[in-house]
Amino acid sequence: MDFNFNNEILREALERLREDNRDENLIKVASLLVDTKIMIPAKWDKEPEVDEKGQLHFEPDTKVMPMVVTNENGLKLFPFFTSVEEMKKLYGEKGVNCIVLGMVQYMPLLMSAKEEIYGIVIDPKGVDMPFPTDLLMEFAQKVRSNLKPILKSENEKLVLQDPKGNLQDLEAALISYGFHEPAIQALYLKERLELNHLEDQPENAKANWFIIVDVAERDTGVFQRISEVVRPLAQGRDIEFTFADTEIGENVKKTTMPIYTKMFN
Repeated sequence: MDFNFNNEILREALERLREDNRDENLIKVASLLVDTKIMIPAKWDKEPEVDEKGQLHFEPDTKVMPMVVTNENGLKLFPFFTSVEEMKKLYGEKGVNCIVLGMVQYMPLLMSAKEEIYGIVIDPKGVDMPFPTDLLMEFAQKVRSNLKPILKSENEKLVLQDPKGNLQDLEAALISYGFHEPAIQALYLKERLELNHLEDQPENAKANWFIIVDVAERDTGVFQRISEVVRPLAQGRDIEFTFADTEIGENVKKTTMPIYTKMFN
């Protein structure tokens, strides 16, 4: 079990959703559930190997079954946790065996138990937020299908330039987003030119917004969240992303001033 696991950004998003169930808060939770990991107490029929970092390695044929709780309405749920501390609130200081999984990994477990288990409940002794399995499937489908921004490959040849024109509203939206997202360290804004051939004239090329995200921990859900903020100001252009620690991002950082930089830790 990862004794340092703490998905603080998901827990804070769930708390905001509990206080205010606006669509924008639900969308952020959905993005985080799709793109970040969560702690799941479970039992297994074969003991895994534990490496020097405390990570568990299971044999391919190991049967893993999440533990179950029953709520006040008699619904059976898998309890999921955003941190070790949240898990201990339910199971005591000694805790239980847990695995840390992403949605791609745990959805097959939920689907196989769909006839008997209603869904999940996150931090049942904390924010106590239930999600039926059908809703989680909807999250997975909609978040992925709506994610127009893409992560550029390391080897793709890109033609980037500094943005032109009146960018005041777009830049203000990005700065505001960076200020309110604790994980963001810096944001860079460029234009990517769609050139079919390198000899094409740049002034005739279609330009897409290209945003470089310097973030404390990689979470592609941040692309979706930024896209939702800036799309109304994107002038109909596509929006593309990469992380600042990619080869592309590192090259941009050497030659471009960020439009937003985190001032305080």
